[in-house]
Amino acid sequence: MPRFSIIKAFLKKEIAQTLRDKKMFGMIFIAPIIQMTLFGFALTSEVKNISIRCAYSPHDVLAQQIEKRLLASGWFVSAESDGLRGKPAMTTIRKAEAVLVMQSQGFLKEIERGSAEIQLLIDAVNPQRAVQIENYVKNIVSQAVSHELKNTAAGLAPPVDLNVKILYNPSLESAFFMIPALLGFILCIFTVMLTGISLSKEKENGTFEKLISSPVTVWEIILGKTFTYSLLGFIVALSMVVGAYLLFGITVKGGILKLFFVCSIFIVSSCSVAIFISTLAKTQQQAMMGSLIFLFPALLLSGLIFPVENIPVYARWIAYINPLYYLLETLRNIVLKGGDWAVMAYNSFALGLIGTALLIFGVKKFNSKL
Repeated sequence: MPRFSIIKAFLKKEIAQTLRDKKMFGMIFIAPIIQMTLFGFALTSEVKNISIRCAYSPHDVLAQQIEKRLLASGWFVSAESDGLRGKPAMTTIRKAEAVLVMQSQGFLKEIERGSAEIQLLIDAVNPQRAVQIENYVKNIVSQAVSHELKNTAAGLAPPVDLNVKILYNPSLESAFFMIPALLGFILCIFTVMLTGISLSKEKENGTFEKLISSPVTVWEIILGKTFTYSLLGFIVALSMVVGAYLLFGITVKGGILKLFFVCSIFIVSSCSVAIFISTLAKTQQQAMMGSLIFLFPALLLSGLIFPVENIPVYARWIAYINPLYYLLETLRNIVLKGGDWAVMAYNSFALGLIGTALLIFGVKKFNSKL
């Protein structure tokens, strides 16, 4: 039979030892409260803040009413700008400048003759969002037309034909949305968690002093420890690309070179995070906890599960400093849309900027610890 007095003594010892470690105390008690508060207010599965562009005749009063109702609903925000005027609708969708484009020509005039057509172009990279967008627009168009023609009392259906075109994922397969994002997240796990644990393992085993005393530079130590796991991440990413093609028929429309180019820039950011975590952690356990504390919010605020547009403005800035967000946006664009150069340039610049800042900060912290 176990002696409860001994167990009680161990309990007191472990609690005292854990509470004395300020880093472990913060990981256990403070980080979960912060994450619960942030995610409770910021994350929602309701689709909103959908960027919309409307193209119609300036004399079409009904189309104007529909646009006003769409924007007043709180689900849509206007994507109109001087730069979009005259730009083809498909280009707007491909460059992710708008999620929805509504087009009509002579809508009110046609509807008075007994029939009319309004075209919707929906970016269906996120299939769940695309279905909700279509339902939102159908309801609002029906209400606007019914109010304009005053025919609801007679039980007549509004004579409107919605020509809906689902772009980039016409079958609305969730795998087309999730797999490119999972590819990026797996790469993030390899570079952040495994690199951070590897560096902390050297410190815990006491072999870090030997590395420092040997004739190698700090950059050589960092590159030597991070390159292995970056290479493993690339191999896993390539295997996932092959598996996605064989199992789901998903092809990389933009080409493997574009995909690996963006992943290479992302690795600079993720390895910098790993270096910083390893400087704070004394043991592998602390490094793993620190990696999880980074990976969990990075995952939820990357657009993998919840659209970033749903996050309130006051908290959205956190997503915009998250390197995983830019990686997933670019990977989906490359895999499903062919990799628009403007989108790639914008996201690659953001990744490079964040990566450079994190690298400078991480290496400086690493040097100070040495």
